[in-house]
Amino acid sequence: MDKIKNPLLKNNFKILVRLTVCSVLFITSCTSTKYVPKGDFLLSKNKIIVDGKNTVNTEVNDLIIQRPNQKSIGLPLSLFFYNFGNINYKEDHAKWIENNPKTSKFLNKVFSRKQTLKMGESYKDLHKWFLTKGEAPVIHDINKTEASVKKLRTYYFNQGYFDAEVTNEPDLGIKKITIEYAVTKNKPYFLNKTSTLIESQVADSIYNTHKDFSFLKEGDRYKDLNFRKEAKRLTNLYRNNGIYHFTENLIGFYEIDTASVDYKTDVLLKIANRVSEKSGKVYTHPLKIQTIKAINIIADYSYNKKDDVFQDSVSYQGYNFFSHDKLKYRPKALLNSIFIEPNDIYKDSARNLTRNHLKSLKNFKLVKVKYNELNDEELAATIILTPLKKYSIGLNTEAIHSNIKQLGFSGGFSFLNRNTFKGAEIFKLSFQGSIFDVSNNTGSDDTPFNSWEIGADASLEIPRFVFPFINNKLIPKRMGPKTVFSLGTSFQKNIGLDKQKFTGVIDVSWQATKRKKHTIEFINAQFVKNLNTDSYFDIYSSEYSKLKTIQETYFPSESISHLNALSFINNQIDNDFNNSNPDEYKIAKNIEKRHAILTTNYVSPSITYAFTYNTQSNFKDNSYFFFKAKIAASGNLTSAITQTRDGDVKTFLDIPIAQFVRTDFEFKKFWRTSSSSVLAYRSFLGVAIPYGNSDEIPFTNSYFIGGSNDIRAWKTYDLGPGSSNSGLEYNVSNFKFITSLEYRFDFSRSLKGALFVDAGNIWDITNSDLTTDEEKFTGLKSLENIAVGSGFGVRYDFNFLVLRLDLAFKTYEPYLTNNKWFQNYDLSNAVLNIGINYPF
Repeated sequence: MDKIKNPLLKNNFKILVRLTVCSVLFITSCTSTKYVPKGDFLLSKNKIIVDGKNTVNTEVNDLIIQRPNQKSIGLPLSLFFYNFGNINYKEDHAKWIENNPKTSKFLNKVFSRKQTLKMGESYKDLHKWFLTKGEAPVIHDINKTEASVKKLRTYYFNQGYFDAEVTNEPDLGIKKITIEYAVTKNKPYFLNKTSTLIESQVADSIYNTHKDFSFLKEGDRYKDLNFRKEAKRLTNLYRNNGIYHFTENLIGFYEIDTASVDYKTDVLLKIANRVSEKSGKVYTHPLKIQTIKAINIIADYSYNKKDDVFQDSVSYQGYNFFSHDKLKYRPKALLNSIFIEPNDIYKDSARNLTRNHLKSLKNFKLVKVKYNELNDEELAATIILTPLKKYSIGLNTEAIHSNIKQLGFSGGFSFLNRNTFKGAEIFKLSFQGSIFDVSNNTGSDDTPFNSWEIGADASLEIPRFVFPFINNKLIPKRMGPKTVFSLGTSFQKNIGLDKQKFTGVIDVSWQATKRKKHTIEFINAQFVKNLNTDSYFDIYSSEYSKLKTIQETYFPSESISHLNALSFINNQIDNDFNNSNPDEYKIAKNIEKRHAILTTNYVSPSITYAFTYNTQSNFKDNSYFFFKAKIAASGNLTSAITQTRDGDVKTFLDIPIAQFVRTDFEFKKFWRTSSSSVLAYRSFLGVAIPYGNSDEIPFTNSYFIGGSNDIRAWKTYDLGPGSSNSGLEYNVSNFKFITSLEYRFDFSRSLKGALFVDAGNIWDITNSDLTTDEEKFTGLKSLENIAVGSGFGVRYDFNFLVLRLDLAFKTYEPYLTNNKWFQNYDLSNAVLNIGINYPF
């Protein structure tokens, strides 16, 4: 699509787009009632008016039993999708054959009858797909409306508005209906005095010890939710204080006056004793505290052997371990995940912790905790474990596409060994390989798929801390401590400078609470070696072009090539040249600096700490926030054992050590705006500062911007730093800020859409003399150089992954000299991103 440069044409184009959109909306609005039967009405809207005001309370709106078709960006897109299908396809197809016998006969001659039938089946499947993936029209049901009125009345009654009145009023249109629910709350009721009647002395004593935490306070408005919270609190309280038989059914609230003239009501809390039935007789049992007398662990349970005699048994610290075969787990190791203790009182919390931690070991497919009553005061606990297979093999394949790897395929093989050293450890060995075409081939071989990458990784995950200076008092075992040792290596061919990389990591992590997680990498050592440094100026041709221009302009008698470009800088670009041509001097010296950054082999031994706070309750929760802070320091501890080369350059095995501090902050927030839409926000801030041994941040630890998970209107490495437009193949720097806002909505059950805005950039904060002013971050004024991209996306949900297509447009380009807004906002400059799962 050509750029529209004439302002008049641009305005006409915008008017045409608006008219087209309006026309489409008008047509679709007319067809929304396509499958509404005669005499029925499409439910188009529910309105809830509370005390004369329109309410947008999500909780109240969710009470309505019958809701209109899901809407996204204000339109019932899933209904439109459904209406593309034909529910009467069979009948219509049969009529068409009957009304067009000649055409049908002609098709049967040109194609075989079998082929013609297949064509018909294909059209039928297409219509079925639209009908299945879309949403059928919601036809108004008066019974559901009346049921909704009752639910609203009950809701406000439970909020303390015992005299609330609810009515409904239909508003009829052309085959459409809007239902207005009118709520008059009237005066609320409040709690007066709360008294108790607890039949068990033990239960009464426990209640009185913790009564200050009650959710029922004198003077508070009556709320059913507080009664439910109080019932839940009491159930947790008793079941974590030894009363094994306590259930919420034993709790009752009485003497609530819903017709009090002073709008106050007393409450009687009653907790009854347990009742059982035997041989037709009813028995009452006072609630008692029960202790755990015996704990039995069956380490290899299977249904086929459940009645067999155990062949192996071990007693350890009051726990009894049983196995049908030889016991394969060390008792001490399993006890790190068991929180039920001998002679302790019964606790629900200990039971749940035990079950969850044993599952987190990823060694067992079945974890079950049962209790047997020995007598009125004693229990026996049985922990049943069914192990997963000790060995497993995994295979994976994937198609590759990015701005660097144009097209390729990868495959992997992994081997898993569970319970490696009889302590529930997991050893994993994996191999990964890929072949692909690259955007800039660095080799002499131009045949397809001549670029490749191979790698291997080995890791050992231990479900506890193995360092003696971190003990259970410092970090208790309930936090699920974990230690991971890993080694990895990878080799590249025809990708940049063909890096060879070795990595060794030792990290520990623990879940302090359900929301808080801590991770410490005591060592994350990386060794990076470049195997193809002689081809630097073949790969980074834009830099060579700049040097070539300087040579032709100022040194026409000198010859320059890809092989001697660096010596040309060393010999010709001196202080005299700087005095006469400072801009060109800076360009040449910057190229020299980038060459050093990208070609130098280095070792980066870093220590990292990361803190994560995540309020997401489960993977279906789409209303939560996420925060992560990470700090890494490289080269600190190794300085004492290193050698010094070339004056003050510290080395390890004659390889320079990278020294820097890097800090990253990431924040994400998600709002559920409706049952079919989510508003997502993400922001990231990162700073990396070199010191000591290093003047620059290593390339692999630097920040870049752009790509399918970043600012999507620019390809990876294309943007920045700052307002510069270097045209280099890889743009990196040491300060990064990015923020994104994305509105996600459903077209149908599987087909999703998104509208998004991304903003951000990278800058240099080292204040190097070689860095141009456009690249530097100098304060708030530099925020004017934040680039902005916007666009829309389509995603298809396969349940196990989401395939994502995002089309992004350059909205604000900081490197432009005049008007920076919407200058290249067209299809010819748009970037299509292909990704797996959501960008954040």
